[in-house]
Amino acid sequence: MGREAMTELDDTSNLRAEWLQYRSRLFDRDLGLPALPSVVDDLRRQLEDSGSVGLLMFMLNAERQVEELWGWQAYDRLIADFVKALRARAGSGGLPSGLLCVPAVRADEILSFVPVHNGKRSRPSLEQWLRELAAELEGFVSQFLTERLQGSDRYCSHVGHALIEFDPKVRVERVVYRGLREARGEVFRRTATAEGKGAEALRRILERRDVVSVFQPIYDLVERKVAAVEALSRGAPGTGLEDAEALFSLSERVGLVVPLERLCRRRSLEEAGRARWPHLIFVNMSPAAAFDGEFLEGQLLRDVTELGLDPRKVVVEVTERTYAQHQEVFARVLGELRAEGFRIAVDDLGSGYSNLSALADIKPEFLKFDHLFTKDIHRQRIKQDLLTAILSFALKMETQVIAEGIECEEELEALRRLGVPLGQGYHLARPERIDALTP
Repeated sequence: MGREAMTELDDTSNLRAEWLQYRSRLFDRDLGLPALPSVVDDLRRQLEDSGSVGLLMFMLNAERQVEELWGWQAYDRLIADFVKALRARAGSGGLPSGLLCVPAVRADEILSFVPVHNGKRSRPSLEQWLRELAAELEGFVSQFLTERLQGSDRYCSHVGHALIEFDPKVRVERVVYRGLREARGEVFRRTATAEGKGAEALRRILERRDVVSVFQPIYDLVERKVAAVEALSRGAPGTGLEDAEALFSLSERVGLVVPLERLCRRRSLEEAGRARWPHLIFVNMSPAAAFDGEFLEGQLLRDVTELGLDPRKVVVEVTERTYAQHQEVFARVLGELRAEGFRIAVDDLGSGYSNLSALADIKPEFLKFDHLFTKDIHRQRIKQDLLTAILSFALKMETQVIAEGIECEEELEALRRLGVPLGQGYHLARPERIDALTP
C-alpha cells in the first residue's frame, strides 16, 4: 500500500475515532437516553408546529447518601430504574408522551419535554396545567424512592417545570437552555425554602428539647429474651419531624447535627436512668461527634455518671465509615471510653462499606451486620456462607454478633441455626418507650 493510501486510511480512522468520541457525548448508553444537544432539532420542529413545549425536570437528589452507603454503581442503577419507571408511566398514560433526555451524558437530571396542545389556551392556563402535572409527578417520585430506599423522606423529590415558547427572533438552543435554567432554578428555590422551614422547626425542637426517645430491644436469640436495647430518637408529635431519618438528615443539611445528637443522647440516657433499665443500652455515635467539643472532652461519661447509670452497661455504637473518616480522633476517644468501662459496637457491617483493618483497630465487643445482609438469608446460601465466616472471625476477636433487620420467622430461624447469638428487628419487637418494655 502506498504512502498516500496509508495517510488517507489514517485520516479516515482519525475521523471515525473523533466521530465516535463525539457521538459518545450525545448518548448516555447506561440510561438509554440521548443528551440534550442531540435533540434540539426535534424540539425546534415541535416548537415550530405547536408554539410551545413543556419541560419537566426530575432530580432525585439522593446521590450523596446512596453513594456513601452502596457506591456510585448503586446510584447509577437507581437512576436507570427511574428512567424505566418514567417510561412505564408514560406508556400507561400517567405522563404525556414526549421526549426523554439528559442534559449531558452521566448527568443525574432527567428531562421530559412534553407536548402542549395550546389551541386558544392562555399562557397562565398552560403554566397552571404544567404546575399541576409537576406536583402530581412529585408524588410519583416519592413513591418510587419509598419502594427502593429506606427512609426516603430524607430525599428531596421536587420536580421542576418550565413552559418553553417559540420565538422566531431567538435561537431555539437559547430558548431551550433558558427553560432548563428556569426549571433547575425552581427546584433549587423550592429546596432552599423547604430547608429553611425545616431549619426553623429543628431550632424549635432544640430549644424545647422536643425529642422522643424510644428503645428497640436486642434479643438473645437462643433464649428469646431481651438482652439490651438500642436508643433511638425522633421529633415529638406535632413537630413535623416525627420521622427519625427526616430529622437527622435535615440536621446534617442545615448544620445542626451536633446539638441534635447531643440532645438525643442526653434524653435517651435520662429515660434509661429514670426507668432504672438493668440491661445494656446502645447509643449511636455519628461522624459529627468528631466536631463536638463536649463529647470529645468526656461529656458522655459525665452524663452517665450524673444520671446514675453504670458505664459498663452503655455500649457506644459506631460505623466503620464513621471511624475511617476520623480515625485518629475516634481511636483516642474510643480508647478513653473503653478505659472508663464503656463497650464498643461496630454497626452496619455489610452495608456497602467494609474495612477489616478498622475492625482490627477498634476490637469491638459487638459487631452488628446490616439489614441488607439479613434480608432473605434463609433463601441465599452465599449469605449463609459469608455469615459463617463472620461468626468465625468474631469468635477470634471475642466479639458478639448482632443481626439487624430481622423481618420474618424464616430469617430468625436461619440465624439461630447458623449460631448468631443476638438480633433485633420488627419481627422481634418495634421501638417503644422504655416504660413499655419488659426487662
